[in-house]
Amino acid sequence: MDTSFFAYQNQVAFSPDKAHKVVLAETEHSRTTLWCLAPGQDIHPHVHAGDHIWVILEGRGTFLGDHHAEREVEPGMILVAPTGRAHGIRNDSGEGLVFVSISAG
Repeated sequence: MDTSFFAYQNQVAFSPDKAHKVVLAETEHSRTTLWCLAPGQDIHPHVHAGDHIWVILEGRGTFLGDHHAEREVEPGMILVAPTGRAHGIRNDSGEGLVFVSISAG
C-alpha cells in the first residue's frame, strides 16, 4: 500500500440518526476513521484489544472513560486510550463534532 493523504474536510458528513463514520484507510496494523457526530449524538464507552488515538478536529464534546471519568474536549486535543481502557465521546454542544480515530494493534 502506498502512503495515503487525506483532506478530511472533503469527507465530513453527518447523519441525523447516529454518529457517522468514514473509514479512510486500513493497513495490516491500523485503521484510520473519520467520525462525525451531530449535536446530541454519542459513542458509548467501549473497550478494544488495541490502542486508540483520537484527534479532535472540529467542535466540542465530552470524553467518556472508565469509572464515569468525563473530560471536555476541543479542537487540537489528542486522546490516547491504551489497550483495555474504556473510551467514548458525547457531542453535547450545538455544533458538529469531528475527530479522527486511529486504531492500532
